[in-house]
Amino acid sequence: MSSRRSPLGAPTSISAPAPRPAPRLASWLAAAPRSRLALRLAPLLAPLLACSSAGDLGEQDSTSSASIYNNTDSTGPVSGDTSPVSGGGSTSGQSGGTDNSDDGQGTGSDPGGTSTGGPPELPAPEPVPEDILETAKTELDACDLLTPVSFNLRTVDASATVSPTQARDAALSDWVSLTGIRIRPWEFFNYYSFSYPAADFGGLAITPQLKLAAGEDDSNPEFTLQVGLTTHALTAEQRPPVRLVLALDNSNSMSGKAQDMLRATGKAIAGSLREGDVLSIVTWNAKNPVILELHNITGPGDSVVLTKLDQLELGGSAELYSGLMTAYKLADAGFEPQAWNRVVLVSDGGATANDTDLAVIADHAQKPGIYLTGVGVGDAGIYRSDMMDAAAHAGRGASLFVGNEAEADKRFGAQFIRTLGAAVRELQVHIDLPAGFSVVRDPDQDSLTNPDISAGGVRLGPNSSLVLHRRLRSCDPLAGQDGKLIVSVDYIDEATGVLKSNKAAVPLADLLAEPPASQTSLFKGIALQSYAEALARWQARPLDLPTILADAAARLKAALDLLPNDPELAEMAAIIEILSAD
Repeated sequence: MSSRRSPLGAPTSISAPAPRPAPRLASWLAAAPRSRLALRLAPLLAPLLACSSAGDLGEQDSTSSASIYNNTDSTGPVSGDTSPVSGGGSTSGQSGGTDNSDDGQGTGSDPGGTSTGGPPELPAPEPVPEDILETAKTELDACDLLTPVSFNLRTVDASATVSPTQARDAALSDWVSLTGIRIRPWEFFNYYSFSYPAADFGGLAITPQLKLAAGEDDSNPEFTLQVGLTTHALTAEQRPPVRLVLALDNSNSMSGKAQDMLRATGKAIAGSLREGDVLSIVTWNAKNPVILELHNITGPGDSVVLTKLDQLELGGSAELYSGLMTAYKLADAGFEPQAWNRVVLVSDGGATANDTDLAVIADHAQKPGIYLTGVGVGDAGIYRSDMMDAAAHAGRGASLFVGNEAEADKRFGAQFIRTLGAAVRELQVHIDLPAGFSVVRDPDQDSLTNPDISAGGVRLGPNSSLVLHRRLRSCDPLAGQDGKLIVSVDYIDEATGVLKSNKAAVPLADLLAEPPASQTSLFKGIALQSYAEALARWQARPLDLPTILADAAARLKAALDLLPNDPELAEMAAIIEILSAD
């Protein structure tokens, strides 16, 4: 965004120089007259600015330059820079041009102070109160219209989807309770589907979207930014063979619904396997952990696999270690470089994962191609994801929750490739925006950049979308009239191991001009964010809860008007209605 300067006139016929304003105030007012903050402060600071010479303020051109995120064609491992987004984004590049700094030696002119024939002396202007100057300086420091904004987005595991399914099952239960469920909004974006265009094979498509928030003050506009990152499409017939190890929790805590969902998960997986796949099944029983070893699948619903699942008995240890060691031993024995090599850990979350367990997982995860998927099962209001989150993260995989047979069939049936496949890994996302923009951070709400979770190596399977949703603010009233949004991604192509890059650079004006009909995914994202926040606030039961629920309902309706046949939006709207009536 280019800077604009206008000369400021200054009286020169005063006899006593007043204190000079901080050059930052002067140069900012000169460089950004279009800002409402500048217009507001200009009359206030005029007496001070009048004491500076034209040579100090208005006559020098000021330009700014910034380094744009550069892609490279180099190959090799990704650096893994996943630094969190700072309050306004960390800047990339430097502001250059004329140095307008004040050396403290300048003086005001006094052409007629000693002349007997000159104009009469004028009183010195009244000094501006210190508190006003301090307030002005604070505002100006917060509003940088010269330095472009640049930041990395910390991406958490793109397949972590525990809280959306827990919340849905709990809200639709007879109890209508969300007690104990940790609502994590980024997981909602991972779970629900978005209709972004697929990438070419081995690529990663970028779809940026931007919308001015309704009802915002023009002097401080806020925007909703959403970026969809999509992998290539892949059919069941096209997928590579699978080398899969099921590590099943058979401890006594797994009785009842948890055991039923464990079997449902195993049978859904069996239904998606085909001839050429290899499956092993182990339990946490330290004495006899292996119940099926490197079994060659004969086809979907292999009878041997189904029988072993039906015969599974409880009575194993609540320790994770023995099951993990055995599972990874079999994963190593059956490893095939051209196959999808996976360990699927299924548990009710009642076990503990100590440092030794996580070290075992992390060590085996170093071998490219072996990933862990953690599946939580049982009652939504009881399940705790701590153990599974830690295990899945160490294993460079995903964690999810299965609370009913329909969810098991969905995740390991229709979404088998998305859940267990791999298209890209070590994903990094970089955003460049014009000067004046910042990321809105709400300390009371989670975001996609949870600082408590290290991003690690993010993996996306085929048929997947990673949706990044942010609220932006600009201190420039004319934001969006010029400048570009630049989204840059670095990732490793899973099939080749090659480091790749992609970039999308779109004028802000073009993004803001898109009609609602072409922004259906953005409207769904806005509704989804509001839905997740409403669930979290419903837990806390604040006084303004009716307003919060009504806002979520309105945003869901707006999205449904554009996507009337979207079953996910309809389900979310029904849940908000249930919570509103409770």
